[in-house]
Amino acid sequence: MSLPSLATVGDMEKRLGLAPGAITGADLVRAGAALDDASALVRAEAAKDWVAEDGVTPQAPAVVAMVVVTAALRSYRNPDGYQGESVGSYSYQYAQGATSVYLLGPEKDVVKRAARVGSGSYGVYTVRTPSAYSSPPADEFPFGRLA
Repeated sequence: MSLPSLATVGDMEKRLGLAPGAITGADLVRAGAALDDASALVRAEAAKDWVAEDGVTPQAPAVVAMVVVTAALRSYRNPDGYQGESVGSYSYQYAQGATSVYLLGPEKDVVKRAARVGSGSYGVYTVRTPSAYSSPPADEFPFGRLA
């Protein structure tokens, strides 16, 4: 059983400024696939599935859903990976790298932080160590004060 997307096509429509239900037909299939791919990448980065116990209800933090939509939109808006285009003596250039869904470094950082929150491994800790420049009281040495 595959996991549900961490964001919806409706979320993509909002970001694109479209009315609900405006993405239809083949574009709807393409948008759903991009969201599935982005969700899989986010889950791999976080090592979390962010799904309720029922197995169908996504429970990702809002910031994670935002990353999913952003990554999916990159692929949805530019499926062929065009990187440049000129008008005079028309020319174009395809992508030199990935044309599929991918996560940027800052997006990976956001996902990792979101995965740590509430897991018990996130926080700032301090450890106190004795100073090497002062002598502890004589009663802390097992054989008396050092010379």
